[in-house]
Amino acid sequence: MSEVVASGLVRNRVATSVFFGVQGFAFSLLTSKVSVIQKQLGLDDGTLAVLLAVVPVLAGVGSLLAGTAMRWTTSAVVLRVAEPTVIGVLIAVPHARNLWQAMPILMLFGLAVGAADATMNMQACGLERRYGRSIVLSFFGLWAAGAIVGSSWGALGSAAGWHLSVIYLAGAAVGIAATLYAGPILLRNLRDETVVKDADGKLPSVPWRPMLLLCLVMTLAYIGESSVTNAGSVYLTKGLKSSDTFGGLVVGAYTLGQVVGRLRGDLLVQRYGGVKVVRAGAVVCALGFVIVVAAAGPYMALAGFLIAGLGLSPLVPQAFTTAHANDPAGSGVAVARINVFNYLGFLLGAPLVTGLWGAGVSHREGMAVPMVMIALIIVLAFAFDPRRVPKAVGGQATPAVGGAETVPTLGS
Repeated sequence: MSEVVASGLVRNRVATSVFFGVQGFAFSLLTSKVSVIQKQLGLDDGTLAVLLAVVPVLAGVGSLLAGTAMRWTTSAVVLRVAEPTVIGVLIAVPHARNLWQAMPILMLFGLAVGAADATMNMQACGLERRYGRSIVLSFFGLWAAGAIVGSSWGALGSAAGWHLSVIYLAGAAVGIAATLYAGPILLRNLRDETVVKDADGKLPSVPWRPMLLLCLVMTLAYIGESSVTNAGSVYLTKGLKSSDTFGGLVVGAYTLGQVVGRLRGDLLVQRYGGVKVVRAGAVVCALGFVIVVAAAGPYMALAGFLIAGLGLSPLVPQAFTTAHANDPAGSGVAVARINVFNYLGFLLGAPLVTGLWGAGVSHREGMAVPMVMIALIIVLAFAFDPRRVPKAVGGQATPAVGGAETVPTLGS
């Protein structure tokens, strides 16, 4: 790797890191103010649940559209439009006065989130392929760090008595400025030009079959995450009788565990490989949920949520990078596909747990459901074995972190 190319990749990596941080910041800034927005719009709990379900559904659509767009454009182009839209749409949220005004805003937010998630992960996986070693977990660590900053900024603004419009306008201004600065430095072309085309001049297709188990793991992981982020505080306040203030610490503890795990996780993947790291992570996450379910009080449960976040931290990033290894041309299509199952898990997680609570199941028993879901990943960890990745057309091995060959093309 030449010095000039290496320098270019470092700049690409910094730019992609900015987008991950802004995405986490924007998403957290919105979700941390759901109760405020609910009062602003005068919504009951049922209507709010439907409204919130619109976002992940449309995010899945946005992800698929981003994958389709890779036929004629690049991930950098789509991301430079989608991410400023994600953070910019927040400016309009405080000015909606009823459901019908809020619906188109959240629909646009959902589509933009899906497109940004997909193309952002395409950039991360493309960079990892060019680096030839695991770096993708560090990007997700920055997403989690951005989420902590977003929720903290929202809490600080509320404590200072600022109107939601001021909190969102200031946050959006910083986020948009950051993406406009980093956008031109993104990796411009993810495609691997060394992959041989077929007789019709077409690149190898992305197979579904090797990805099915990865899609299942992605869904299970996000069922666990959604259960924590959307139902964890309810478990503390209603199940363990903690205060609302203490219940609000659940997401922070869980996210802190993710930050710690992801900022050091790449070194573990490089040393032990994806299969062992994913299996160990699932064991730790399941143990965290065991502590949550068995907790005698809120302090013990909070520690369990932190451990769950630590264990879950490598699962999703490794699912993305393993899926990308099934895309020999580096088109990004595989990343866009598996990203849809992120939103499927998000849709299933919290409603599954809260629905059981509503049916009369105890809070402890309901929170045991994501524990079982995560435990299944221990068995499915073999799906992350690079030997399951098919060969590219022309006999060249498809690159995968953890023992497979690296791509010789480093153009950015």
